[in-house]
Amino acid sequence: MKNSQPIRPGFTLVELLVVIAIIGVLVGLLLPAVQAAREAARRMQCSNNLKQQGLGLHTHHDTYQNFPNGAPRSHGPNWRFEILPGLEQGNIYDQVDRSLHVFSGCTSSSTYGQQATGNNLILIDLMVPTYKCPSSALPANAPGGAMCNHDRLQTHDYVGVSGAFPDPAGRANVCSTGTNYGVYCNTGVLVPEKEFRFRDITDGSSNTILVAEQSGMVGTNDYRANYHGGWRGWSNSGDVTTNTSAHHISGITTVAFAINAKTAQAGGNTIPKSDRPYAGNTIINSFHPGGIHLLLADGSVRFVSESLNFTTLSQLCVRDDGSVLAEF
Repeated sequence: MKNSQPIRPGFTLVELLVVIAIIGVLVGLLLPAVQAAREAARRMQCSNNLKQQGLGLHTHHDTYQNFPNGAPRSHGPNWRFEILPGLEQGNIYDQVDRSLHVFSGCTSSSTYGQQATGNNLILIDLMVPTYKCPSSALPANAPGGAMCNHDRLQTHDYVGVSGAFPDPAGRANVCSTGTNYGVYCNTGVLVPEKEFRFRDITDGSSNTILVAEQSGMVGTNDYRANYHGGWRGWSNSGDVTTNTSAHHISGITTVAFAINAKTAQAGGNTIPKSDRPYAGNTIINSFHPGGIHLLLADGSVRFVSESLNFTTLSQLCVRDDGSVLAEF
C-alpha cells in the first residue's frame, strides 16, 4: 500500500515572477496618474492663493479707493504687506510702522545675524501661506546674506506687475532711461511710488495683470523678486521713469522676457544685470508643467501657456496701451 502525500497548493516560480511583473506594470501605470493628481491639487491651491491675493487687493481698493503702491521708497513694506488685512493678517499689519525701513533698528546693514528692532521686528519669521506655491521647490526664506537676518524673512512666489518692456504702444517716457539693474516701467498697476484706481485700467480689468506667478528657476538660479526678503520695496525715490540708476527692487517686475525663460537674456531683450533677484526685470515662471498662473485686475485667475506670444503677454501687463488682445 502506497503512502501518498497530499499535494500542497502553491505558485511555481514562473507564476510568481509573472505576478510580480504584472504588479510592477500596474504600479508603473498608476504612479504617473497619482503624481498628476497631486500636481492638479497643488495647482488648484496655487490658483486659490492668487484668488486670495486678488481679494486682498480689491479690499485695499475698497478701503482706500486705490490699489497699493507697488514698491515704496527707502525699503518700506511693498504691496504684499499692504494687503495683509485682506488676508486675515490685520493684527500683523497694525503692529508694523509702515513709514520705516523694513529693517528699521539695524545698526549695520552688512553684519550677519543682526535683528531689526521695534515694531518691524514682527516681520522676521513671518510666514504667510498665501504667498507660497505648493509646487515650488524653492526655499521659503531668502537665501543667505546680511541686512538684519533677512535670511529669516519670507520669500514670495508671486510678483506684482509694473508694466512691460518695450512698451507695446511704443510710448516714450514710460520707462526708466537707465539700465542699471534693469529697465523699470510704470505702465502696469503695481508700480513704484504710485497708486492707481480701477478707472485708470482703461484696457479693461479682465485684460490687465495685477500679479504673476514667480515660483520657478532661471536655469539653476533663484531670481524671484525677493532681495532681502519679500516684504521690501525699493531703494530709490521719485518717478521711476526719470530715474537713471534704479536698483534694488523687491516685490514687482517689469516683464521683459518670455514666461519660463531659462536665461535673463531671452525673449528678444538684452538688459544689463537683469539676472539678479533685485533687478527690475525678473522672469515670471513656475514649477507647474507648461505655464504659470496670472491674477487679473477683475480678480480672476488664469493659467496661461509658456508659449504665450510675447506681444500678447506685454499687452496684458499694461493697463492703458489700447491694444486689442488676441486670445490667451
